[in-house]
Amino acid sequence: MSEANPNILILYASYGEGHLQAAKALQQRFARLGIDRVKLLDLLAEAHPCINAVTRYIYLKSSTLGPDLYGWSFYFTQHLKHDTAFAKWLNRFGARKFKQMLQAERPDAIVYTFPLPVVSGMMSPNGTPVRTYTILTDFVLHQRWIHPDIDKYYVATEQLRQQVAASGVPKHRIAVSGIPLRSPFSDPIRPQDVLRKYGIEPSKPVVLLMAGAYGVLKHISRMGHALLRLDEIELVIVCGRNKPLKGQIEASFASHPRVRILGYVEDIHELMAVSSCLITKAGGITLSEALALRLPVIVYRPLPGQEKENARFLSEQGAVEIAQSPDELISLVKRIVSLPEQAERMKAAMENLYCGDAAEAVVSDVLEGLSRTNTGLLG
Repeated sequence: MSEANPNILILYASYGEGHLQAAKALQQRFARLGIDRVKLLDLLAEAHPCINAVTRYIYLKSSTLGPDLYGWSFYFTQHLKHDTAFAKWLNRFGARKFKQMLQAERPDAIVYTFPLPVVSGMMSPNGTPVRTYTILTDFVLHQRWIHPDIDKYYVATEQLRQQVAASGVPKHRIAVSGIPLRSPFSDPIRPQDVLRKYGIEPSKPVVLLMAGAYGVLKHISRMGHALLRLDEIELVIVCGRNKPLKGQIEASFASHPRVRILGYVEDIHELMAVSSCLITKAGGITLSEALALRLPVIVYRPLPGQEKENARFLSEQGAVEIAQSPDELISLVKRIVSLPEQAERMKAAMENLYCGDAAEAVVSDVLEGLSRTNTGLLG
């Protein structure tokens, strides 16, 4: 290893956007330190492109075609240990290709932002063991993340740290870092510039309705029409990469003066920063982005599985509200935008949960671990 510029391999999967966004956040942070030998790899897409395409399609459609089936699969495998026959079978996917890539890339460290096959016994170019790190990108534990050959885990909260420890991981190998976010979420913005950019009326509170990166949140039109019963708000609907959804929403609202309809927004931090309330699906990255900006969140009918558990945990902490019907959604939004004490309570809960710049914390810790390994002081 060149101590000043180690070779880092970050593994993610394209089931949703969050795992890739966490990987990009780390790459950005490494780059700020002048470390440019950082490669992002979608392992399953490289190793099994056909299987990856099919399972990714099923995952993205699960919110509309089979949410209960997806939830069942999540809960059925949630406590499945790495050494069970089924877990071993899952871990074989991509393992051979992974070994080939490792031999070609010869990384000093591997960082996982998705639970993927863990290859043990690999050596770095200078003859030391390849260090392995896992970043849990949700607020709840699924045993697929846990493997005895991972050197260090990074988790969102102290509660999750306790869960990982209870699964058998020594506490000194678990750090409460938060979930890494892209650098713009820690940069200042000028609200007036953002409002002008999107043509938003500055005198009214902004309610941001996000369908997810792939536009999979259901009932967007129904929610939008319900929300417009509140005369005091401006509504921004972000449809993600789902172009048919965007067309449907544009037709449904037909240039309504209090509605802005957008597709995929790269600079979503700008809209989040000027909003009074966010309605969204309960992905770990999106919820972490809201925590970073202290933006009150309402999750509408969370899907069974990690999203439902993410929403449940943050709701128990007072940082998120959950709505199950349009009437409940309207009531919650009205309370947040009209009652300052409600919004402040949620923001205070978010303040207690937010860990700071997670990408900086993880990258610093990884580099420290590599330095100690390089000098023979394994930690």
